[in-house]
Amino acid sequence: MSKEIKNNTSPEKPPSSPFQALTTRLISAAILGTLTLYFSYLSFESFVAICILAGALMVWEWGKLTNNDSALAVIIPGFAIGISIIAIMTHEIPLLISTLCAAVFLSLWATHYWWRAKWAILGLLYIGLPLLSLIYLRQDEDYGFYAIAYIFLIVWGTDTAAYFVGSTVGGKKLAPHISPNKTWSGSFGGLFAAFIISLMFSLSLAINPIILAFVGVCLSAISQIGDLSESAVKRHFGVKDSGALIPGHGGLLDRLDGVIFASIAAGLIALSRASETPGKALLIWTP
Repeated sequence: MSKEIKNNTSPEKPPSSPFQALTTRLISAAILGTLTLYFSYLSFESFVAICILAGALMVWEWGKLTNNDSALAVIIPGFAIGISIIAIMTHEIPLLISTLCAAVFLSLWATHYWWRAKWAILGLLYIGLPLLSLIYLRQDEDYGFYAIAYIFLIVWGTDTAAYFVGSTVGGKKLAPHISPNKTWSGSFGGLFAAFIISLMFSLSLAINPIILAFVGVCLSAISQIGDLSESAVKRHFGVKDSGALIPGHGGLLDRLDGVIFASIAAGLIALSRASETPGKALLIWTP
């Protein structure tokens, strides 16, 4: 049975024009992107701080989105993510594993209902894994910031190109039952943007562009899957936006849906190649 889509934004506000909406969206994205890159560059500690802040906001939004916003359902994943971040920073893998296992058990105990518990556990993974991946990549003293910047530029470039190409060219819908506005032309536009961004990024760092361009296209595709995945969750709960925190975008989950999947993939790539220097492992490829 289809559900009516609810909008979390205030219904009293008159609808804005398309130009106004786009302007608001671009300004919000520019401010958020600049602040994110600045704190990422400033220091590893400042990056961890914004990850903790983002994690707290995302946990709260996830609880509201999944109708699972009791105090315990929000506090348990929040504390679990915080302790997991500390475990990653201190390389305490046993603490990380035990924390995640305890969080799963406590989520089951706190919610009493399996359908609520499964969304709480999914939220723990959905929010915790990308944050841990980003912090893991940023730990690399030489290439950590560049790895973070690369992931965000790929995702933002993909989103922007997909929006403009899809709006201009149109064509067949990508997943009409999940996200009616997305098109195949927009998707391919996003992949092409990721390819160009990867080439430019490799030239700026004087590194081999061929494999990195392939990696960029793969991360772009994965980020689009992340976008569709969050849209599917919102459609399941009959919600248009995860929140109203960011003007023109909705909630933080709405803005970071592509980053969530792309960062996990990037972290796995780095871990599989050279766990001690993750940033370098993601970016530096020999032919």
